[in-house]
Amino acid sequence: MLRIRFKYIAGNKRTKLILVLALCISLCIGTVGLYSYSQYRRALDTELNTPNVELLQINLDVSNRAFREADGRAVDVSFHEAALGFISSQSSDRESRSASLQAYLQTMAEKPDIHSIEVLALEGRSRVSSLGGYPSGWSGGAPLEGWMAELNDKPLLVKRRSAGGVQGAGTTELLSLVRPVRQNGQVTGAVIVNLDYDRLFSKLYTSSANYLYVYNLDGELIYPKLNLPIPLSGMEEVTGGLDVRPFAYVRAEGQEYMANQTFSDVTGWRLISLVPVEKLLKNAKLARDMMLLLSLLSIAVGCAAVYSYNYAAFRPLKRIQRLLRPLQRDAAAQGDLYDLEPVIGKLVEEWHRESLVARQSLPELRSKFLEDLLARSLGAREAQAKWEQYFQDWKPGDLTVFVVSIDRYGEWASRFPEEDRRLLKYALNNILLEALEPAWRAVSMGDPPDGAALLLQPKDPDRAAPEREALSREAARIREMLSQYLSLSVSAGIGPAVPSVTQAARSLAEAREALSYRLYAGYGSIHARPSAVLPAEKDEPSGRGDAGTVEWLSALAAGGSEACAEWARSWTEAFRTGGVRPSSVYREVDALMEELLRTATALGAVPPAELADYTPGQGATLELGDVAALLERCLTAMARELVSRRQRREYQIVQAMKDYMEDHLDGNIGLQEIADSVQMSISSVSSMFKEETGSTIYDYLTHLRIGRACRLLEETPMKIAEIAQRVGYQNENSFIRAFRKVKTVTPGRYREGIKSSGGYADRPNPRSSGISEDLP
Repeated sequence: MLRIRFKYIAGNKRTKLILVLALCISLCIGTVGLYSYSQYRRALDTELNTPNVELLQINLDVSNRAFREADGRAVDVSFHEAALGFISSQSSDRESRSASLQAYLQTMAEKPDIHSIEVLALEGRSRVSSLGGYPSGWSGGAPLEGWMAELNDKPLLVKRRSAGGVQGAGTTELLSLVRPVRQNGQVTGAVIVNLDYDRLFSKLYTSSANYLYVYNLDGELIYPKLNLPIPLSGMEEVTGGLDVRPFAYVRAEGQEYMANQTFSDVTGWRLISLVPVEKLLKNAKLARDMMLLLSLLSIAVGCAAVYSYNYAAFRPLKRIQRLLRPLQRDAAAQGDLYDLEPVIGKLVEEWHRESLVARQSLPELRSKFLEDLLARSLGAREAQAKWEQYFQDWKPGDLTVFVVSIDRYGEWASRFPEEDRRLLKYALNNILLEALEPAWRAVSMGDPPDGAALLLQPKDPDRAAPEREALSREAARIREMLSQYLSLSVSAGIGPAVPSVTQAARSLAEAREALSYRLYAGYGSIHARPSAVLPAEKDEPSGRGDAGTVEWLSALAAGGSEACAEWARSWTEAFRTGGVRPSSVYREVDALMEELLRTATALGAVPPAELADYTPGQGATLELGDVAALLERCLTAMARELVSRRQRREYQIVQAMKDYMEDHLDGNIGLQEIADSVQMSISSVSSMFKEETGSTIYDYLTHLRIGRACRLLEETPMKIAEIAQRVGYQNENSFIRAFRKVKTVTPGRYREGIKSSGGYADRPNPRSSGISEDLP
């Protein structure tokens, strides 16, 4: 009805002119209002955002400068002999050492921002302060135990606390910078530099129009501590809206703010500046709202004019609406049918066309529904509602999944372009539906890459069991049809019957599991696997593991094509004799092909085309003999490639350089010595080594040294300095830096991890990526 009304209005010149004028005027007014508002707001962002960012950066520099100075003094104290002597001494001797240490701390604390400096000894819980001297134990209200525990994992802490004043005269708000003192890799004490909270934050620059907040790494509010302009509950909305962005518009307590933030790389603090938007945009918003209101009023006036003009013209169409409802027919209305016959005919034709489109799109809607159901993107209620809507002619249960897969799919797909493959798979799906149509209701379940999957239901519920028994015979007939019409060799799997469409995924999984027995039965096989009968195959092959990997690696390394072929045949035959589940075999084949590709990449060899084009799951369409042939071709091709590669002069030179580095690992060797060992220039050996191994000489030598150092740390009680000498580092600090860069921990931590776990805490990285390092 509305569609006819709009067509009538569009066909009338007067109503068309009214609508065009009303819409144009409204569009012009609204566009001017929104454009003016956006320009004003953009200019406001530019003018205010930059000063706010600069002010935040100034405040950040002020706080960072103070903490850098405090950290510098903490570092000086932590390395001072008085502090180290106090921490490492016995508890009974510490009081005698505290006087000289206190005098030193008082000298270091002579700065207006520094309230006091303290030295803590973990053993015995002793402390010396520049203000309080040597008190007994850890006192003062600070959670020192928790701080010392945190220092095991963090190099620096910044904490806010309250401390008693001099001789108990009130309390002082402090910001404590805590730095650990380590001896032999262990935290034995700490240095605390206490900054005066009020004096530090009095140096920050603030504006009456801006609100400044400072948070620490744990999300705790540092500044301000009183008279919060926005409560903490509102600031949670602000921080959540900002996230990590430097600028955003946020809302808090029902009001909008322009927010800027920055982060300190020294303290980890988060500085947030807020400016209320309401004050800034009050007049601009009023002008915008007025223009939008005028545009809406112009549209309303235009619509009212159109409605009043065409009210009488649409009375006949209201009669049509009554005529199309049989319950509202009356004799007086029948006389108007002749005049309105063209309009009614048009309505009926349009309805017929739409219903035809709906019927034609129903198979696609059903397939999409099943795809969503299998992907678990539908809830139980939504799935049931769509089932009742799309499958009105189906019964509630007794559903079966039928899967057809093209044998040797990878080989078949390589013979056709993508468009032809789609066309052939479309023809395959249509043949399946046509062949099953007499006895089954059938719908396609998505678009599997290697064939087709159908959801079936017997049309005659009383003959459900006999029809299901005959499905295997029907599948054999379909296989012959596909071979005759499309020249396709296919295998099929039939899943068990399930009572509900929500369990179709289980029937599909069982059908695919049944189909996987093509591995042993051969191509063109058909398998039905009821869920009540599950064979007791093993999930893993017997005898497979590191020994099997060593065999094919050894055959590959030796370049023996016959040995590689023999290994491929025996490896695959072990699956058949061991009674391994086919799905497990296919996973093993995918894993082996991936390992072969990684090995070829690591060795710098060109992988054979079958290996380079292999995709996970491609082996699932092959029988066991073809799996063995595929592995045999890949292994022998790689073996031939390695033999030819090793005969090259560059390979021999690179091996000579590796041997030289192995033999002189404890010496102070560099690029010059390595180049001299093969009588070539530095630039030549660097480029040759990079091209052959994919790694630089420096990286290779570093990983070689760190690998040997890891073994010495694991197997010997040698000191770190001795191990550094044994692996070619003349300076212990250089060794520690290199070890931490490669292993992400220090040598001491690495050895502690091994002792605590009773095994390897972090196995040494291989000298270069890939399994090729296992090759001789």
